Amino acid sequence: MLSFSRRKPEIVRPAAEPEPELVIDVARARLALARKGRHAGPQAPAIRLALGAIEDALISVDAIRAALDEAAELTEEALETPDEGRRALCAERYDDLRRAINEACGASAPESDCLTAHAKARLEVALDPNGRSRHVVRGADLSTGAQGLDLPPPLEAFVSDDEIRTMQAAIATALHRLDRATQIFLDDAGALTAAAAIA
Repeated sequence: MLSFSRRKPEIVRPAAEPEPELVIDVARARLALARKGRHAGPQAPAIRLALGAIEDALISVDAIRAALDEAAELTEEALETPDEGRRALCAERYDDLRRAINEACGASAPESDCLTAHAKARLEVALDPNGRSRHVVRGADLSTGAQGLDLPPPLEAFVSDDEIRTMQAAIATALHRLDRATQIFLDDAGALTAAAAIA
């Protein structure tokens, strides 16, 4: 048990990060649908709205991933130094990054349709003029809270190695959750983009 607690959690970088091109592809699909105008059908505005929401979500995901990457570097730096003052500075910056993640995901926004802050958020989109075919875009809680990425605050200011390793494990789990949410957003974007092409 003790040997396991001393193992350094490996923070694996995701194989497929949401590259800027993917955000651009979603934006292009939305703009292409807008250019179709009336020929796109009555369902076009709802599809455009959903694609815009996914585009915003992917931009937020990029910001959150950058914050998590920096947080991982901070825990590495803190673990490598015995100086408690430097560790405290790392812990303070880590806490700043937690706040930045909450801002990036829109955790303070009251709107229930914020796809990156509310797990219950959903956009229901009609894919045909009769509304028989529908696609639901669901949100994901990407805040630092227990229901989201679950990134605890540094209560001990990184004084102990155990706290730092706990943070490293939390960051690794958060990256995994972020990857899952990203893939769902991309799948939704693909389904809506295909629907826009057919419309």
